[in-house]
Amino acid sequence: MDLLQELMVDDNRTIFFSTHIATDLDRIADYIAFIQRGELVFNKSIHDVAEDYALVKGGVELLDRDTETAFVHVHRAPTGFEALTDNIKEVKNIFGDSVVIEQASLEDIMYHFKGGLQHV
Repeated sequence: MDLLQELMVDDNRTIFFSTHIATDLDRIADYIAFIQRGELVFNKSIHDVAEDYALVKGGVELLDRDTETAFVHVHRAPTGFEALTDNIKEVKNIFGDSVVIEQASLEDIMYHFKGGLQHV
């Protein structure tokens, strides 16, 4: 990782780095291209990824077919739900203060895009 960071100091270079280790991406990446099953899900700057995605937590009674359209993926549990959204404004309009909205980590984003599977 240190060697890659040294090489990246030169703005005239591009380094393609493939990994599933989100902490490495957080540490070194300027841009993230997320590919799942051979399809490009998104290609964004690390800054845009942090701004565009959020975790939403609330009670399962808030969920229905219409409200779930605001989410990429929803994980239900006996204590409530956790969901990933790429439309924070819509979530705020739908749910107001009845949910908690937190910044999503790359690991959170990868987990939810894979449908909640543990192996990211």
